[in-house]
Amino acid sequence: MPEQYVAFGERLRQLRKESGLSQEEFAKQLGTSKQVMSRYETNQRAPKITIVREYAEKLGVSIDYLLGDSGDEVSYADFHPKRKKDGYFYKIFIDVTTKMGLDIPGIIRVTGLTDNQVRTIIFRQMKDAPLPLALRLSDTLGVPLEVWTGDALYTPVDITAEAREVALAYDRASTKDRNTARLALDLLPLSAPAGVDISEN
Repeated sequence: MPEQYVAFGERLRQLRKESGLSQEEFAKQLGTSKQVMSRYETNQRAPKITIVREYAEKLGVSIDYLLGDSGDEVSYADFHPKRKKDGYFYKIFIDVTTKMGLDIPGIIRVTGLTDNQVRTIIFRQMKDAPLPLALRLSDTLGVPLEVWTGDALYTPVDITAEAREVALAYDRASTKDRNTARLALDLLPLSAPAGVDISEN
């Protein structure tokens, strides 16, 4: 379970307790039911990213703060969102991955999503994304969560999709395979943890 998904429920509970409200009162303030609020607080239900944004607006906090950012709270008023009028998730997803030079097989390789998941997003025109999916795409593609919600425009970074794919493959590789790559680049090998034979990894 993604750490930020768990943090969302914990932060909601914290904000509710700080406000001195019951689950029912807090749920009413956010425009939902006590049952849904309970599932969020106990991490039995993952919100859609637009729900995270909506709650952040109503509570006057940033999306990062609501997702458990340990830094100082930033009020929502400090943001200057550039939300797109038609910021449907699938349109943003196509825009981002196209700018990265990724086709469907490339998206699958880099993100680890299945072919069916990628085609569902694009061809069924998924208008919103579950938080775990948005977090996964943020991690694997290096795209801020606010891009998926339509609160920020995507700005291409100075790294090719191929280079990012290689970096992700390196992160997932065994110590032995990492050292093979490092040898080719004339870099010092990584040392193995005590008692681990890297030749067997």
